[in-house]
Amino acid sequence: MSRKHLLADISATLKSIGLTQNSTKQPFTFQSNVRYSSTLLPEKNDYAHFIVYTPQGSLQIAAKYQETSGTAIEKLAYTAMDAANSEHQEYLVVCGGQELLKHNRAVTFLNSRKDMAPKLHALEVSELSERLLGYFDVA
Repeated sequence: MSRKHLLADISATLKSIGLTQNSTKQPFTFQSNVRYSSTLLPEKNDYAHFIVYTPQGSLQIAAKYQETSGTAIEKLAYTAMDAANSEHQEYLVVCGGQELLKHNRAVTFLNSRKDMAPKLHALEVSELSERLLGYFDVA
């Protein structure tokens, strides 16, 4: 797997639960690669991998992938700080790659930061559809 494959898996998951990719921002739609002003560095722009629009509001999805050792956890700290300032109802981080998934370290690290970023929730792509379906249960 690669980061490109992780993004494709996320997109396929969104479509599999009935979402349509378009720019209307209506419930049951999503956008990809959405540019927004950085919440940490005012002169910088960041990109949301996906924004999902639900009957209950919007969700931001970030894909984090790392296959080899390096500064993965340090980079995730920036993600947690970004999530703390998110305008969306929830900031989901889908983790992939051997290094991030080893001992569940990335998911554990990010989910332990909910005190500073209550909207933050990290998970693996296999858990994404179940998490999202709760936002579309309008019965």
